[in-house]
Amino acid sequence: MNFATRSLYTSSVLALILGAAGSAHAQGQPADAAAPAATEIVVTAEKRSSTVQDTPISITALSGDQLLNQGVTGVAGIVMAVPGLSMRTAGPGQTELEMRGLSSSGGASPTVGFYLDDYSLTAPAASLAGKVVIDPDLYDLNRVEVLRGPQGTLYGSGSMGGTVKLVTNQPNLTTVQGSIDASVSTTKGGGVNGGGNLMVNLPIVQDMLAIRVVATDKYRDGWITRVVEPDFPAPVNPGGYCAGSGWPGCDRGNVLGGAIASETPRINWEHLQGARAEVLARPSDRLTISGLAIYQQINMGGYDEYDAPPGLPGYHFQPDNAREPIRDTFQLYGLTATYDLGFADLTSATAYYTRTESQTQDTAEALYSLLPLYGYATSQYYTSPFNETDTTHQFSEELRLVSKGAGPLRWTVGAFYSHFESIFAESNNLPQFVATIPGALAANPDGVLYQANNPYRIKQYGLFGEGTYSFGGGWKLTAGARWYKFESTANEETTGLLALSGNETPYLSTFSTSNTGINPKVTLSYEHAHDLTVYATASKGFRPGGINQQIPNPPCTLNAETYGPDSIWNYELGEKAKFFGNRVSVNADVYYITWSNVQQSVNQACGYPLTANAGSAEAYGPEVEITAQITRNLLFSFSGTYTHSAIKTADPALQAQDPLVVAGLPLLNVPKFTENTALTYTTPVNATWNLMARVSNSYVGKTTDIDYTYGTLPAYDIVSARIALMNGKITAALFADNLTNTHAQLGINTTGFAYTIPSLIRVATNQPRTFGVNVKVAY
Repeated sequence: MNFATRSLYTSSVLALILGAAGSAHAQGQPADAAAPAATEIVVTAEKRSSTVQDTPISITALSGDQLLNQGVTGVAGIVMAVPGLSMRTAGPGQTELEMRGLSSSGGASPTVGFYLDDYSLTAPAASLAGKVVIDPDLYDLNRVEVLRGPQGTLYGSGSMGGTVKLVTNQPNLTTVQGSIDASVSTTKGGGVNGGGNLMVNLPIVQDMLAIRVVATDKYRDGWITRVVEPDFPAPVNPGGYCAGSGWPGCDRGNVLGGAIASETPRINWEHLQGARAEVLARPSDRLTISGLAIYQQINMGGYDEYDAPPGLPGYHFQPDNAREPIRDTFQLYGLTATYDLGFADLTSATAYYTRTESQTQDTAEALYSLLPLYGYATSQYYTSPFNETDTTHQFSEELRLVSKGAGPLRWTVGAFYSHFESIFAESNNLPQFVATIPGALAANPDGVLYQANNPYRIKQYGLFGEGTYSFGGGWKLTAGARWYKFESTANEETTGLLALSGNETPYLSTFSTSNTGINPKVTLSYEHAHDLTVYATASKGFRPGGINQQIPNPPCTLNAETYGPDSIWNYELGEKAKFFGNRVSVNADVYYITWSNVQQSVNQACGYPLTANAGSAEAYGPEVEITAQITRNLLFSFSGTYTHSAIKTADPALQAQDPLVVAGLPLLNVPKFTENTALTYTTPVNATWNLMARVSNSYVGKTTDIDYTYGTLPAYDIVSARIALMNGKITAALFADNLTNTHAQLGINTTGFAYTIPSLIRVATNQPRTFGVNVKVAY
């Protein structure tokens, strides 16, 4: 089906499911003359409070209540609920965000900014697992704001394609509050999942000092089985699409035909534990101080991935029983102070965070194929875990002045500084193999195959300003700019048989880059009677250049040490309209983006990935969100996008090395279509309790990803349902996630930080059908 047809079809099916219930209930009810107007969500997208309707930006906001009612507890749920936002993921804490067709797979900086309150959480730069964002539990969140399009004026370079902003609930200075949330569920092919959250709010000094604490402990069981075959088949078909590159085979052998030594079920379990504490102090009417501390740790037994071939969802095959554990530990400390100067609010936001991600990947199969490229033929599968630890630290400070008053001119000015350090350290040792090479152990006594320690440091300086002038009659002009300067330094050290030195002698190199420029933005908007806003925007986005890891040459032929900055120009027209007494809202826009010197992930024939400037690209498409209160009880919502995102002109130098980089090549991890359709039915059960029933369908179109070469991931639908009883204090819900048990392909080789080979694709997949119950009690 085409996009319009399938959207109509999906909407019709959902309407039949709940519409009949709504009609039946309406019989015997008074005629619905006018549904109540929906409560507008207050956002701070422009560093000041306004509503979504009054903000001339393509923005989606989800309140904490909406997140609860939709069962959204993590980043993946936000992606499914918001148009224009997509992801590349291998599981919790392993997610990379894309927006408006701007892939984040290449470069040292993401294309989507990620904020918690006022604090920028920059993703790892040098990590081979990607620029993955933290995956916090979203309990007791005030709202999520998703800003589409370049937000560089107010949010910096990492927001070239847009910004995702999580806003926590602030402590209540006057009232004791608390809530507890618990869930239990079961997953097809897995076991029992369970856990919960706790929130306590305590005023310490009435109207002056309060603290709010949130604690989380959740366990998700796995559904992937690790199958060990001692007589593992060798790769076959050396004359296939990888012919001439030196690989012993382009295709995997028949792993379904051998004897099985062991099966370990449910290896990809996840355990999340975390705590968040916020302190709010208001020592005077003019001064407000808030402090935030967060700790979170995610432990996983393995990746949410299965193997292709054979392409059996739920199974991963290995020559040995090597475990692949993952740990992601995050800590954040933030302090924000706001002082009312009368004519403006002066705000200082200071933060320091640290994040450590450690992963282990089995490389027995990869080394069997890779060693012949270096001239070391082998007929044996060696047990050799590959370990990577990514450590990220960032200190940031933003100082801004935001005007007050009801005059025609509103303005924001500020300065920003951050010191970011991303270190990836890798180790892969195999002394028993090195001992078989004459004389190798003398220069490599520890049997190091590959070892790296690569600190990557970025200092960022910024000055920004934005002003809005109201001409009267509903017309406004917004103009702003951000001056930026980046200083990047990488100190790279590699050793080992498969590294540049070939032994344990360190190979050292240091590279530095610097970028300076200005990101402008201009918006002309018109607002009529708070029910219509139209706007036109031209804005620029930018990312700094960066440094590649050291790549052995030979066997690799393309070894670009650095790559240059890239930038975009974004042009869009948008509208936000309300009809029929605010019962129907339609927010839509259309945009066109030109992208210069695209930083793109490229894989060489030798299997080593690197980032290169692939040429120019373009992205364009419409984005639409529709909400309709069909009756007082029945709410319909739809959001959808079409995204064209592809290379427009390929760089000739890169094309000579990778002939697949051609005009028309889709940019990575960007679905051509996305859609989310939902029906929510609410009705009183009695004077105290209400019943809510919700069913939704999320559709993601086909995407292009890369492992050893480019691959196309098929489209998929995820259907979910939820029914809940609520009385204002208690919410008890039954839910079914992934009702049709879809095995979606979310990415290929997203965790290939070790070695990429042509004969194996590891496919990241979603959680199978899950039924459960959730209860929340608040006081």
